[in-house]
Amino acid sequence: MGARDFLTGLQDNRFYRDPVEHRKLVCRVLRVDESTWCQAIDEYGRRKEAGDAGIRLQILSEAWDTCSPHTATVPLAARPSTCPICLQLAVTAVHSRTSGEIYGLCACCGHGVLLSTPSTAAVYSQADYYERRSNGGVGYDAYRDERSYREAKAEKLLNWVEESAGPITSMLEVGSGYGFSRAAANKRGWQTMGVDLNPAAAAAASQIYGMKTFTGTLEQALVSGAVLPGAWEVVLYQFVLEHISDPVAELRHAAAACAPKGCITLLVPSMQAIERVVFGASYRSFRPDHLHLFSWRSLDKCLSKAGLRRIASRSECSVHLLAEFLTQQELAALYERGDGPDLVAIATKESL
Repeated sequence: MGARDFLTGLQDNRFYRDPVEHRKLVCRVLRVDESTWCQAIDEYGRRKEAGDAGIRLQILSEAWDTCSPHTATVPLAARPSTCPICLQLAVTAVHSRTSGEIYGLCACCGHGVLLSTPSTAAVYSQADYYERRSNGGVGYDAYRDERSYREAKAEKLLNWVEESAGPITSMLEVGSGYGFSRAAANKRGWQTMGVDLNPAAAAAASQIYGMKTFTGTLEQALVSGAVLPGAWEVVLYQFVLEHISDPVAELRHAAAACAPKGCITLLVPSMQAIERVVFGASYRSFRPDHLHLFSWRSLDKCLSKAGLRRIASRSECSVHLLAEFLTQQELAALYERGDGPDLVAIATKESL
C-alpha cells in the first residue's frame, strides 16, 4: 500500500482511511513495522465488503491473521486449567505468541490468564523500569516526559470518580510511579499518599513534587503502619492489578485501607476487548508481565470475593486503533457496551 491514504469500497468511496499519524500509532502499539501493517491493509482491501461494523471488523481480523508476526501455533499440550478467579476447570489456551507467551481464556467468567512463565516480579523494582521498554512491552519509554499528558488524564479520571462517588478529600495510589496522578489530586486540595515497588520512582516523585512514597507493597505498608486502615476515601490502582499474582488478596488489602464510605478505583486491561478478538496474539495487553486480563464478569467476581461491589464503570482507550475502521458512533457504542481495551471501575464495600 505504501503511502496511499485510501482504499475504496464503502458508500462514501472510502473503504478505509489510513492517515500517516494513525499508521504510525498502530505500528507503535502493535509493535510491527509499517510494511506489515500495509500488507494487512492491502489484504483487507482485497476482501472489501460493505457491511456493518461487525462484518468490517471480522474482515480486518481475517486480514491481520494472514500477516501477524506475533501468532504462533497454540501448543497441543496446553490442556484446560483452573481459572484463578472463578476456580472452574475452564481455562483453555487461545493465543500463543512467537515470543513464547501463552494466554488462556476462561469459558465461565471470561478471565484472561498468562499460562506461560511470567516475567520475574523483580522487574518492577529495576532502576530503568520507567525509562526503557523491553521488546516484550514491559516497562515504559521516557515516562518522565509524559508528565503533562498523565496529569491531564488523571484530572479527567478524578472528575469522573467525584461525579460517581461524591465529594473526596484523600487518595491513596498503589503503583503511584512518579506521582503524576497524585499531583492532579493535590491540585484539587486532596491529601495523597503513594505506594510503589520501585525506589527510582519514589525518588523521582520526591524530586519532581516533593512527595513521599512508601516503597513496597500495600500489604507491607499496612503492616508497618505507614498506611492506616480505613483512612483513605479513594484507593487508586492504574494498571497495577494485572501484575499481581493474587488480585483478590490485593483487593482485600485495598478494602482494608479504604475508608468505610470510600471507594476503590481500578483501571485494568480487558480480555473481552474487541481489539483482542481482531488482533489476536498482537493484542496490546499481551505481555509477559500481565498475569491477568479481566472481563467484567471476572472483575466482579474478584470484587465480590474481597467484599466489594462495582457502582460505576466504563471502558475506554487512549489509543484508538479501530478509529479508522469504524465511524465515531460505532466506536463510541463499542466503548459504551464495555468492549474497549481498558476497563475502568469504581467499587465500594458491600455493607454500604
